[in-house]
Amino acid sequence: MHSTKHNRRRGALRAVAVAFPETVRRNQWWEDHHPALVANAREATLAKLWDNFADPSTLGAYDRAFAPYLRDPWRGTVERRVMGPEDTARSLSARAIREAMEAGGYGPDDIDLILVNALRPDSHVVGDAAFLVGELGLRAPAIDFETACSSALVGVHLASDLIAAGRYERILVVTCCTYTRDVDQADSFSWFLGDGAGAMIVEAVEASPAHEGLLAAHTIPTVETCGAFAYHLELVDGAPALRIVGNKKLAGRSIRDHSERYLRTCVDGALSEAGASLSEVDFLVCNTPTAWYGPFCADVLGFEGRFVDNYPRFANCGPALWPNNLHTALCEGRVRPGDLVLGYSIGSVSTACAVLLRVGEVAVGAQP
Repeated sequence: MHSTKHNRRRGALRAVAVAFPETVRRNQWWEDHHPALVANAREATLAKLWDNFADPSTLGAYDRAFAPYLRDPWRGTVERRVMGPEDTARSLSARAIREAMEAGGYGPDDIDLILVNALRPDSHVVGDAAFLVGELGLRAPAIDFETACSSALVGVHLASDLIAAGRYERILVVTCCTYTRDVDQADSFSWFLGDGAGAMIVEAVEASPAHEGLLAAHTIPTVETCGAFAYHLELVDGAPALRIVGNKKLAGRSIRDHSERYLRTCVDGALSEAGASLSEVDFLVCNTPTAWYGPFCADVLGFEGRFVDNYPRFANCGPALWPNNLHTALCEGRVRPGDLVLGYSIGSVSTACAVLLRVGEVAVGAQP
């Protein structure tokens, strides 16, 4: 999947906002409610889904980044946002959309297309897109799409390409994660998961080297991770319920063994398309599905200190990870107008994607 860099138009980010549940669940919650689970995890040393690696000094970048967390049962997770009984994928997505539109000064008639991702949506098979249009009083067509944790970045890529093709002037991309409603809190897997949503507005600008916008993109499949995670239907308290299930043998190993190749392939492809080099890039915005993934990416690419890692505060909130890190970078002034930003996101059982974008004036919603 490649962007049409020779067209006269491209998509530029105009607004970014995030929304999270109010409930913050810290590690102490499991100490209080499931003490035996925590004690067993400490005794076992390693979390149930991750492999025990050899001496990190003899291994590659991924294992070096992972090494500091070998003896931490929480694997660097400090807190996560957890959906309450009134929260839904649609309510989180709607909050993020309202924040982005208000920040950017947009009304219902200003959006031409909405790209909606939820992992997972509130109903089975049918996505949340049409429901959100109705709830928010928008006038644009809405399309559901899904490519797991890389959805936000792929959504920006798709939006820019549709704008470059002349189809639309302004596209809203919203991504949402609802992991915690589908995981047993008495399972240590729940320690690493959180919920949240992000919304971004992409607008048409003139395509020239000096102007802002998405300059290039490169997306590849992550087929080696197929089977690492899945949703299964199980009986919970006598009723059928979806549960996220991780393959103990495959999950950690497949991500570890292929992460560096995915990263380099996507980044090299995007840079080549743009005719740029890493030395020209000002900042890295990557997704952070684990505590060590951001440091790993920064180490491989040479961006030490020039990236944002929200994992300790929000844990793995899937497709909301990338917009949340971008939002933080903008709010803290670490990414400024004129900066050349490298975006990268990996999704299990889906795709990995890198984009190169020149940032202009971007309106931001409130910090969570």
